Amino acid sequence: MTFNTILPGAWELTQDVEYNLFSLIVPTAWQQVAKSLAQKRVKLLGKGYPSVPVYSLDRIIAASFPQIIQTVRYGWQHPGATWLFATEKAELSNLSEFIKDWLREEFSTSLGEAEVDSYLEKLDDRDWHWKEPKTYSLLRQPEHQYDEIRFQALPDYLAVKFLENPQVCFGENDRYQLTFYRVVSLNKGAELMSWPPHQVSLIEKNEEVGTANISFVIRFKLQTVPWRREPIIYHQLSIRRWIVEQRESLPYLGATAFIGDNRRWLDGVRQPFCFMPLAVKKRSGGELLWPRAVSELLLINDSRLPDPKELVKQPKHKWSVFGQEPEGIQIAIAYDTRHRGDAPCLPGVSPLDLASIDRAIQNQIEQHNFPIQRVGEAKKISGRSLPFWEPGQPKKRGEKSPKNPDDLSTPMLRPKIAAPAVFSSAENPLHTILILWETKEGRDALISEICKLLS
Repeated sequence: MTFNTILPGAWELTQDVEYNLFSLIVPTAWQQVAKSLAQKRVKLLGKGYPSVPVYSLDRIIAASFPQIIQTVRYGWQHPGATWLFATEKAELSNLSEFIKDWLREEFSTSLGEAEVDSYLEKLDDRDWHWKEPKTYSLLRQPEHQYDEIRFQALPDYLAVKFLENPQVCFGENDRYQLTFYRVVSLNKGAELMSWPPHQVSLIEKNEEVGTANISFVIRFKLQTVPWRREPIIYHQLSIRRWIVEQRESLPYLGATAFIGDNRRWLDGVRQPFCFMPLAVKKRSGGELLWPRAVSELLLINDSRLPDPKELVKQPKHKWSVFGQEPEGIQIAIAYDTRHRGDAPCLPGVSPLDLASIDRAIQNQIEQHNFPIQRVGEAKKISGRSLPFWEPGQPKKRGEKSPKNPDDLSTPMLRPKIAAPAVFSSAENPLHTILILWETKEGRDALISEICKLLS
């Protein structure tokens, strides 16, 4: 967890919610072709992994169809295994060409495009079909571990509920008036981001050294905790800083562009405005390219992403302004430690602001009757508090004599507390102390200290 992310509150579901999800299974013939290409590349190069590199596919298919909430491990490895879950269906007529373009980009560099195409010619575009929707419980643990979708479905449900009223005001005199939009966050909970960005001051040593353009980010996560049977819902609060100045180039590893659009790329259907994270990477020779499958898909839908080289020079691509409903493709490049500049990367937002937005989110959840409630809440107890262990006597200033062991600040290092606890026959019938040692001197020193403590 980074320094500008906090976990201000925990929540639990108060009533069962049923969620309908569609699923997609990879046809066996497509699995076999992908496996063959992966194994042939490893054999030719003498290195790498023979499994299908589906991680790169999952990221771009989720960007092309944001209603996908989860991809399943081994979905491209085992016949009949589910690959992905989605909250609705999309037309699949473009899916086969999309996956073929991904396979070409993934394997043509090492195997050659002609060789890859010879495998792709064997595939039938009509093999892809959605399975009938299945109803899942967001409260009850499923009988089979393969049906455990709560860690993605429950955050998705809360994000959808939150976006029914996406405006949040917080800060002194409500100076931040935010409108949140969905961000594709595959297998990592559900993410919402404010847009357009706010400009804040960068402060270093009580002096303003510049400005930063930031968006506030809310992430809903479901995670287990040691003392509870049911997982807990957290909402994380953080910020995202954007590059706005012209740059000569991107770092060696590339960058992440957040592309906002109100059109679904996979089938061209209109959707609520949302953001799709997409990697901009350098190819051989330093050329900047978008993923091939995404570029080809957008051309089918009469749309086009800007040239990455031009985006680097003009990073604010068609940003909307406050009070304006976002429309069409808008792009922002996220700032991170790979992007170096003269000004330090300071968030510019205080913990008080984050605490204020937490209260605003809590009010949003409570006012609109979300089926969740806080899990515990610390309450301040007025009056004097008494320490459980009596405090030890401090040494006087300048006193050089060894401190009395029964005055040590750590209670379990005090012999009068440690000895009765260790030798309590009712709770801890101790007969032997095992000492692991390397040298006789170390062994003897340990024995001496233990005897002093337990004497």
